[in-house]
Amino acid sequence: MATPPRKLESQVTHGIRRRVSFSDNASAGVEIGVIPAGSHVRPVSVSVETAFTGGTPSVTVGTTAVPAAFATSTGIAPGTAGYKAGLTGTGQGNVTADTPVLAFVSGGATAGLADIYVEFYPHPL
Repeated sequence: MATPPRKLESQVTHGIRRRVSFSDNASAGVEIGVIPAGSHVRPVSVSVETAFTGGTPSVTVGTTAVPAAFATSTGIAPGTAGYKAGLTGTGQGNVTADTPVLAFVSGGATAGLADIYVEFYPHPL
């Protein structure tokens, strides 16, 4: 069953988050959450708790259609531990439909752990 989008009926910034590891190597992506239709997506933050090592690690945040729509692997820099704020891609801005947000982990890493946080502001429809 797909995750339904969440929306508080107040004017506050919302967020969805998920911890991903090197073993979350699913080609279909790992669901972080769903952003409701009409929302404005803000920049993404990623905290690489343990650097991704081994292979050629890649971590992106996006949609099925555009895997790096919200954050690119270059910006996340999964091989370097630390907090990365203000990450963007081509998907920031308003979304017109409920939008599942996914993390894509690839490249054959043998270690690595990251917390991904996606902020959005729902439009009061």
